[in-house]
Amino acid sequence: MTTALTLVIANKNYSSWSSRPWLAMTELGIAFQERMLKFESNDWAQNIATLSPSRLVPVLWEGDLGRGFASFDTLAILERLHELYPDKGIWPRDAKARARARSLAADFHAGYRALRGAMPMNLRGRYPGKGMSPEVARDIEGLTGHWTRTRRDFGASGPFLFGPYCAADAYFTPVASRFVTYGVALEGEARSYQQTLLGTASFAAWRKAALEESEFVAADEPYAQPR
Repeated sequence: MTTALTLVIANKNYSSWSSRPWLAMTELGIAFQERMLKFESNDWAQNIATLSPSRLVPVLWEGDLGRGFASFDTLAILERLHELYPDKGIWPRDAKARARARSLAADFHAGYRALRGAMPMNLRGRYPGKGMSPEVARDIEGLTGHWTRTRRDFGASGPFLFGPYCAADAYFTPVASRFVTYGVALEGEARSYQQTLLGTASFAAWRKAALEESEFVAADEPYAQPR
């Protein structure tokens, strides 16, 4: 595969969906260029229609940015990467593990709305206790239960959900960061897995860039003092 890839993303402090393919490609050694469109910026207003068929991020472009072939939506991007780089380990090699990994990613993609809405990704912020509710607690219990069972069933060969790193781990890294932001204490296997995700080189690079951002997007910081 020699076609140049460009990933269109938004603010690293806020955009959890952008982070998922970025983390997977970075951790698994897939070369790409990054094009950032920051939320609520003139750059976004002027270029989102050209750079994103859905007017959302992320978008993966093959070839010329805005003129080549675009894959949009996080899951679709990961599937396209799996097709382009079948030996990179986007999904597990074992068929049942691969099916479980896709199930977990799709399950989070479509659900966990209480958790996602009440605890948006914010790597700069610290709001312990904010956003918690019975609905959010149920989401956290369900998600961490998936982590624990998957590690038990498939994780014997390494520290990630299926042993080696794959797209499912990229999917859950921004969730692991949310638990830091909102002071959610995990225990046992779920905590060990959370710490594994937060210790990856790809997340360290993403977090470093996020902490250098200064933009304030009120919709993504519901617990911050107004500026």
